[in-house]
Amino acid sequence: MTPGELAEMHKRAEAERRCRRCASLSKKADLASAEAASLRQQLEEAESSKAGLHERLAALTRATPLPVPRRRRDRQRMSRDTAAAQQVAQQAQDLRNRGDDGEGLALTLLRQTTTEVLSPIEAALTLVTLRDLDQHQLADNLIHVYGRDQPDQDVMDIALTLHELGLADDAGAILRAAVG
Repeated sequence: MTPGELAEMHKRAEAERRCRRCASLSKKADLASAEAASLRQQLEEAESSKAGLHERLAALTRATPLPVPRRRRDRQRMSRDTAAAQQVAQQAQDLRNRGDDGEGLALTLLRQTTTEVLSPIEAALTLVTLRDLDQHQLADNLIHVYGRDQPDQDVMDIALTLHELGLADDAGAILRAAVG
């Protein structure tokens, strides 16, 4: 006797013992077992993708800067500030070099990013980068806009940073712009 024949005989024997209601319930139980197995599989997949999400979030958490106040000049944050400042200054230079209304677009970009998005340190580094790129007119305009539009504490922070970076004239100019 083969295993297939044995299984067939077992199936017939089970069928003889069951009434119609038992057979119906058995089918429902089989369907419920299959559905439970499918749900277990979906749960395992969801948990594994959630675990991957937790790993990604943990990696992002490890990459965040240390909670050091800006006034202490955290070197880790300073390197990020420099990257943002260089990017903004380069975009402003590119806009200015486009011609037509490039000067106006560059000034709008600088006004919006330095007064609404960037920290005072980043704004100071943007000014330094503009000077390095020989974009003196944009740098002078940034000094006047920032000094005029920003709160006093931000103006003092940028002036201190500029002074520490060796741009005492720009530090004085931004303080004069803030005073009026």
